[in-house]
Amino acid sequence: MRLAHYPIHPIARADFDAMVKEFPYYRNRWGYMSTALLEAARLITTDDITTALELGAPVRPILVGAQVMDKTKRPEYDDSIPAATHDATDFPWPFADKSFDLFLALQVFEHLKASQREAFLEVRRIARHAILSLPIDWVMDDPRNCHHMISEERALSWFAPVVPDRTIEHVTGRRKRLIFVFEDLPLPEPISSPVPEAAVPARSS
Repeated sequence: MRLAHYPIHPIARADFDAMVKEFPYYRNRWGYMSTALLEAARLITTDDITTALELGAPVRPILVGAQVMDKTKRPEYDDSIPAATHDATDFPWPFADKSFDLFLALQVFEHLKASQREAFLEVRRIARHAILSLPIDWVMDDPRNCHHMISEERALSWFAPVVPDRTIEHVTGRRKRLIFVFEDLPLPEPISSPVPEAAVPARSS
């Protein structure tokens, strides 16, 4: 996956391993992340990807050259990387329509409380393509845990009526993740405002 000459490209394994040494958060995450990055690499080489937004990158994006959006800016975050501090459950997001060629969110959407459908509408609005990964059918000790028992059907309901172009399964031990790839995302339909009551013509008697 040698795409370093592209403005947006996946992080190299050596650079990822160096990041793990400095930031243990990333330990044991290369498996599903590299699977998602292979999909990103395919889109980069076939569809002229030059801009990207990564949601919730803890320290730096795994798509080199991408912008980041997160609700807080951690002290260890690399200041050389463009970042928007914005809560993804606060709509609209601070970007113009189709600002990005690619949107990436790995193991993030489950943290958006009950706002996944609205968040995906924003993904459709700001990005041409998207790659998301989610934990599927995890049994957690605390059923209130946001990772607990997200079914594939529930995840797909967050994206409806849009259907992923590809779904890739990644299993580590007893943990299953699904990586959803969306190409050529349609803009969401505009929300019609209700007609004020005063503007409705009165019926003739």
